[in-house]
Amino acid sequence: MTRTTSRVTTEPGGQPPDTSGHLASVTVQDFKSLKDVTVELGQVSVFVGANGAGKSSLLEAIGILGACAAGVVDDQALLRRGVRPGVPELYKSSFSNERIAPKISLTAVSTGSAKYRAYITNPTQTPGPYWVFGNESLEVAGHSIASRGPRGNAWALGISAPLENSRSVTTLVRASQATDASVRTFLSWLDGFGIFAPVTPVLRGIAPDSAQRSPVGLYGGQLAEAVGSLVTQDAGNVALEQALSLIGWASDVKAGEPSRTFLSPSVPTSRSVVEFHDRFMAKRRNVLSGYDASEGALYILFMLVLSAHAQAPTVFAVDNFDQALNPRTARALTRMFVENVIRHGRQVLLTTHNPLVLDGLDLGDDRIRLFAVSRDDIGHTRVRRVPVRDFAALKEKHGEHAVSRLWIEGRLGGMPDDV
Repeated sequence: MTRTTSRVTTEPGGQPPDTSGHLASVTVQDFKSLKDVTVELGQVSVFVGANGAGKSSLLEAIGILGACAAGVVDDQALLRRGVRPGVPELYKSSFSNERIAPKISLTAVSTGSAKYRAYITNPTQTPGPYWVFGNESLEVAGHSIASRGPRGNAWALGISAPLENSRSVTTLVRASQATDASVRTFLSWLDGFGIFAPVTPVLRGIAPDSAQRSPVGLYGGQLAEAVGSLVTQDAGNVALEQALSLIGWASDVKAGEPSRTFLSPSVPTSRSVVEFHDRFMAKRRNVLSGYDASEGALYILFMLVLSAHAQAPTVFAVDNFDQALNPRTARALTRMFVENVIRHGRQVLLTTHNPLVLDGLDLGDDRIRLFAVSRDDIGHTRVRRVPVRDFAALKEKHGEHAVSRLWIEGRLGGMPDDV
């Protein structure tokens, strides 16, 4: 691949991608600091706030809901989605002077009018390996198609069946041939939700990824393999071109076999490694593997692969989107990443602490939404959408860095009060 600038393409045939399984809203009750939170999501939702405000907890709540949609909630199901397993005593909200909630309530509504609600619990004193389901319900356009009560009696698509309390009623729905395609899509995309948080040793290929996914793991695994498969995809080639436009020193990037000409024998490798060609170095001495490349270059590559690869999840999250990046590079990457997500019909939730990430968002597009996350005087997490009624006028008044400046000044919310 040669170095070029990024370009905008459309989906094959010019058909708009299916977004019926996207999340229109999520409601979380009694999970960690999320006592009662409802968020009306966009196709791209960005969350800013002080450390410990509850941003990551919101992502994890959706991950737990994804495990519910898949059929079982245990530590392995949570780890697969990037959720930190926790004991019931820490998962259930337990604010001072408030009764400890006996269960966690999670609800997701799709843009295609499907609604899934699950109440899960686990004894605080004697927790079991599985969280058990109390009540569940699945509706489409206000009509119930499946439900279950706390005693295990389940009903799905007109058929009653016994069901273990550790198994979700969604297992019956997804197994039935009578399930509507839009419902199946919603549950499948919710099941596939994961929280991506790449770390440098895994991106470099010298540490294993504990949460392997396709095409890339939650912590950066399989990056070389994903890059290798991108060259067969038109969208993938665009993503690689975008990456090169942000990595000023690289003229080419590809996947190849490890070679001792550019890797020390003491460096552990997999069957495939990422190769960067440094355009400033002499030929035959200008190849760098992911082990020697800058962590920022690897992070850029990972994010653009994730946003464009055909096998990437349709609904996913990235925690700490801005890590390892120069602020201006983070702004440019945000623009490209969001462009890819929308073009390919994906939905993403991002958390960030970098002001310039916000300047990479077109907040005049209602599909792209900004939320301020904070905790009130009694510790409850509050999530508030930041209203941007006239984005063009805002930028005309405050300049290209309007959103980041307003956030730093504390005028958008999502800033700690004690610093």
